[in-house]
Amino acid sequence: MDIEVLKTMQILTQTKSFSKTAEIQNIVQSTVSARIAELEKTLGQKLFIRDNQRVVLTQSGLMFLPYAQHILEDFENGKALLNSAALFDDRLVIGNVYSAMPNLLLPVYREYLRCFPRISVKAVAGHSTDILQSLVDGIIDIAIVYQLPRIRRFTTFLCNEEDFVLICPPGDPLANQVEMPVKDLAKIDFLFHNWGGAFSDWIAQLLPGTRWFHANIGNPSFIVSLVEDGAGSAILTRSTVQKALNRNSVIEIPLTGSPLPPRWQTYAVVHPKRLSRQPVRDWLDMMSKHGLAAVPI
Repeated sequence: MDIEVLKTMQILTQTKSFSKTAEIQNIVQSTVSARIAELEKTLGQKLFIRDNQRVVLTQSGLMFLPYAQHILEDFENGKALLNSAALFDDRLVIGNVYSAMPNLLLPVYREYLRCFPRISVKAVAGHSTDILQSLVDGIIDIAIVYQLPRIRRFTTFLCNEEDFVLICPPGDPLANQVEMPVKDLAKIDFLFHNWGGAFSDWIAQLLPGTRWFHANIGNPSFIVSLVEDGAGSAILTRSTVQKALNRNSVIEIPLTGSPLPPRWQTYAVVHPKRLSRQPVRDWLDMMSKHGLAAVPI
């Protein structure tokens, strides 16, 4: 089977248009139709429902699409490996939750790249659910996430556990408080990042679901910069705010009362078959070396 046929299916799934797919692939529309017909004939199944108004996958198409994507991914990885063989011996793909990269993993990346110059490293950032899906799809080797995988076949390590910290600018009136009862958080107009999981459950106990925040921002490191600039206070993980605390550009206000915020955990998740690869073992060893102890759970 021609790999271009699978590429055509993937693009058609995204565009839902034969004409747009032809434009993207720089081919005529009849070629798109011929490729899809060829694939359907090979599989013996109808993959698309198409009429004058819509192009959507059939149930068979939905079932086959992940396998087509796997083949395309493996093909691209193999092509990249051949093209890079003169420079690199192997490749390591790591999926990271956004905040873990600058706050927990920077020294790991720095030393790994220095110690293993013949390994090509690709870092992919995203949310825990997206990263775990990429692990399921075989796109990445290691997932660094805040969420335990539901699929038990993966090997999971607890790498880090930390607390949440309330911070504010040094000149903020809150900086004069010795402590902050959690029941009073509802009175603060703070900068918010939704960490999800147990953190969302905790916040839901304290604040109404309809509550708006001064700013609701998806990048916690950006929130730290805003707090340093005097824009307001925030509740973030300790690893996120530690550098700012060290340079005294923010003030920590201890939280008291009940319920206190949950402990926040970071996990490394690997498919057992990938554990036999030397780059994967070296990465996990490097994490342990930098205090992110890989404790199996």
